[in-house]
Amino acid sequence: MENQTDVLLCKSCAATLYGVYCGQCGQKVIQRRITMRAIFDDIFSQISSVDHGLIYTFFMLFKKPDQVVLDYLAGKTIKYSSPFKYLIFWTAVSALIYIGFGFYDQQAAVTANFMASNDNQKANEFASLYNDLMKQNFQLVSILYIPFFAIFTRLFFKKSGLNYAEHLVANAYFSAQASIVFMPILLFSLNLELIFTLSTLIMVMYYTYAIRVLFKQNWFVSFFKVVLIYFVSILLFSIVASIAIVPYVFLQKH
Repeated sequence: MENQTDVLLCKSCAATLYGVYCGQCGQKVIQRRITMRAIFDDIFSQISSVDHGLIYTFFMLFKKPDQVVLDYLAGKTIKYSSPFKYLIFWTAVSALIYIGFGFYDQQAAVTANFMASNDNQKANEFASLYNDLMKQNFQLVSILYIPFFAIFTRLFFKKSGLNYAEHLVANAYFSAQASIVFMPILLFSLNLELIFTLSTLIMVMYYTYAIRVLFKQNWFVSFFKVVLIYFVSILLFSIVASIAIVPYVFLQKH
């Protein structure tokens, strides 16, 4: 009789294995013992995989932002960092620079000086608590802008055929990339007003470029819509955030 080849079973669910991964639960087939070399090989493969996706996504969002979004929506995701992982990473870096270099405190001080001329004590207390809360949750706040941007990009670009979730993906990529674009400005010794003006202009210009190539609009229309989306989204977010913070302020005072 011929010797029969042993049937390999998944170590997690005991299903019969036919390839490198279990068709039942997705477990990778591992037949060797864990060694120090295996650990270092795994760490290196994970780091190189993440770095490749991050770097490739970074360059492609400058070169062909429409391709990144359309590829991802079409399921061609292996080359790219996922939109929300990409967003979380770069908003964390942005928060580190913006807060770490003291720019947020400078901005809060300007607001405080403006409010100081107001004799309304309750308004001053609310503004102070609002600024403190925004600083503590700077990265989260940066991410929470995205759903508001997606509302208006979907409204202004209905003909694209993208649903709201797909607009969230596009805005996650574009917002993350826009935050990268303004970071170098913070490294120069400029006054706060100039930093704010230049960063806003550069972010709007990147968004205009990305929107133009994704939705096939001309430069003027894209710029006009982006400016409108930018300010309306921030206004709506500020209103919602202020309303949401009222109970927090009330609890702080009691």
